[in-house]
Amino acid sequence: MTPREWRSRFERLSAERTARASRPLPPVRTILDRSSAFALERIQNSWSASAFDGPFYQSPAGAQSMGVVFVQSRDGNTGTGNPASLGAGPVDEQLIYEGLSRVAADAVVVGAGTLFRGSFFSIWRPELVELRASLGLPRHPAQVVLSADGSPCPDDVLLFNVPEIPVFVVTSPRGRERLASALASRPWITAVVGGALQEQFDVLRARRLNRLCSIGGRRSATALVDAGLVQEVYLTTTPSSGGEPETPWYVGKQRLALTPVVVKEWDGELGVVRFEHSVFGGVGGSETEGQR
Repeated sequence: MTPREWRSRFERLSAERTARASRPLPPVRTILDRSSAFALERIQNSWSASAFDGPFYQSPAGAQSMGVVFVQSRDGNTGTGNPASLGAGPVDEQLIYEGLSRVAADAVVVGAGTLFRGSFFSIWRPELVELRASLGLPRHPAQVVLSADGSPCPDDVLLFNVPEIPVFVVTSPRGRERLASALASRPWITAVVGGALQEQFDVLRARRLNRLCSIGGRRSATALVDAGLVQEVYLTTTPSSGGEPETPWYVGKQRLALTPVVVKEWDGELGVVRFEHSVFGGVGGSETEGQR
């Protein structure tokens, strides 16, 4: 596609996502709020506080902070070609996944395996766009793609073709070599090559990407957790029994110590949907498995 065709595609996507994000949302109920026991930042404006039944909490950016965001079936499965099929509904999709979890993020982090031709990760609900602007942040977060082998083809994916939005590909020397030709014509894309994953994210921190939102997939999220880069988990559980069997969001070997901070519920088309914001360790940090 030509630059003009990519621009047209981006404008269409923006219009479509904004229209989709403007749908009415069912009421959210707070079931548990232990936020006063943690050193967390409150993210809200009057609209989001009403829609979410209170503030959205996140760890202070500090040197660097990251939350992972997933939706799972009641069986703990996250693998699906269409996350909407799990039945979390517009609250999860528009208010949390494409909303509050990334509204204050400097960058959205995604594994290369989850990319498709129209991939571009941002905030679309007008009230949340206003909230992001009030935080002094650019309209769209930077895009960070994890790909050790450099397998994504920038000629085929939207997020690589919006020149005003910085893109960082966290990769290996071999991956950088594989991407060299495509990146040479796209100066807004930076290949981040280093040793350990922590070192590569230090490079991102030096580029002032301090608050990060990871949206999958499972292997990428697991690698980030195992590298000690993740502070919190935003997990939505639906009443559906769908999804690919045995696909929890965390597939590593650690026994994760997660402490609930906030629990919310709302009525979805298939029944009650539950959202939990948990942090690693914390007050009364009981150990749980990677999924319920």
